[in-house]
Amino acid sequence: MPSQWQPSNPDSSLPNEHTLYLGASGSGKSQVLLQSKAIPARGARVILFDHAPDHPGDHYRDPANFVRAVKAGIERHLKTGRGFRIAYAGPREVEDYEWFCSVVWRCLDGRYITHVIVEELSAVCRGSGKASPAAARLLNEGRKYGLRFHGTSQKPQEISKTYYDQCDYKVIGRQKTDAQRRLMHRETGVPVESIHALKPLQFYVDDGSADDAKLITLTFKKPTGIRWSD
Repeated sequence: MPSQWQPSNPDSSLPNEHTLYLGASGSGKSQVLLQSKAIPARGARVILFDHAPDHPGDHYRDPANFVRAVKAGIERHLKTGRGFRIAYAGPREVEDYEWFCSVVWRCLDGRYITHVIVEELSAVCRGSGKASPAAARLLNEGRKYGLRFHGTSQKPQEISKTYYDQCDYKVIGRQKTDAQRRLMHRETGVPVESIHALKPLQFYVDDGSADDAKLITLTFKKPTGIRWSD
């Protein structure tokens, strides 16, 4: 990303709609994102950290190609309003994620919502304390520049507390252990026994309000539009 690029047009009135999607392998976390109405089907600016890959979009293994694609997508969006879905699918280490977060940070513009999807946060967290610097900056300050963060993890006990603090929305699927169920209860108020009873594609959605979390049940939808571009 060109060094002169920086986040622009801050708007402190923008709401916090950062969301965590937490569930065991096979619970259907990626399906919630795939079917989410929070991300418009057309015109959305979507940048992904998607190693597997699990989500529709143009996937790049090479960092330079990814940056060029993001830059072109943003310039096209500014001219035409046409959205994009561009994913980095290179190595999945903390250092690679820090670089990805620094690229996203420079792309943010408070006039436009930028959705950022990160698959398997536990792989890019050094522990349950504060997030690594670029990730922490993105989560702590990105909202006023139009960031909408969507992060998944099958190991909720291993992700940084920064994500719990900054993500007002939490989508809770089936958990593998009692310790994970207790952690999800502390975060959302959903009873441990209710979390234990969840089946694949069932989730509790907690929007951070005083109301009880809402139970939803999805039907599996096969992902389409996953493209390798290098």
